[in-house]
Amino acid sequence: MALEDMWDGVVEEFEYLISFEWFSDMEEFFSGLFENIGEFSFVGILYGFVLAILVFLFRKSVFVMIPNIFLQIIFYAVAFFMGYIMGKRLWGE
Repeated sequence: MALEDMWDGVVEEFEYLISFEWFSDMEEFFSGLFENIGEFSFVGILYGFVLAILVFLFRKSVFVMIPNIFLQIIFYAVAFFMGYIMGKRLWGE
């Protein structure tokens, strides 16, 4: 890739950022995020467990501001759910 092509790409992305077209694209992204969420995804389950395990491994630094055990359990559930969504979206199942 030539230097001019890279510069044109940077300029185009900067113009896209300034024009706020990404604001309308963001709505489309979030509305498509939860499509077919009820369908089983093995990769999504795997990502969910991995993310929850990572939270468990780094719990000393993650839960510094969350001393309540109930909120920590909710945090694990949210981490699992977000991992599930990431795995489902990344692998397109």
